[in-house]
Amino acid sequence: MTTVAAKSPKFGLAGFLLALIALVIAAIQVSAVLEPPKKASSVSIGEIAADIRDAAQRRLAGEEAPQEAPAVDQSIDMAQILTVIGTVLAALGATAGAIGLYKSEPKNLPMLAIGVGIGAVVMQYIFWLALIICGVILLAAIVGGMEGILGA
Repeated sequence: MTTVAAKSPKFGLAGFLLALIALVIAAIQVSAVLEPPKKASSVSIGEIAADIRDAAQRRLAGEEAPQEAPAVDQSIDMAQILTVIGTVLAALGATAGAIGLYKSEPKNLPMLAIGVGIGAVVMQYIFWLALIICGVILLAAIVGGMEGILGA
């Protein structure tokens, strides 16, 4: 009787572990655990509304807007580093899973590696997409209530 030696899923296991680490990084990033405490959202919304009110009043009075450029922070923070690391690990995990499938390893771990790797990237993308949509809705609400902001 001849037996076939089963291949050990080296690439599948490596890809699954990389993709799992990427998923954990994406979850930590979305939870904002590493973010420094910020101002209350009501204070930020009030400042945005005040800036819009001041700009609208200057425009209605015929004044030119000040030409000073806003200060841009060029430093790299931990969230940006985590985004890059998580995306790279997810891509490596999915790639290792694909290599495992190509090398005819048992399909369970390579398929999981591909799925979890893609899921980690999608999780980050959907989180940022949701933030952008909420920001647009907030700005639309502020502009919609402009008469209350201008004090008319």
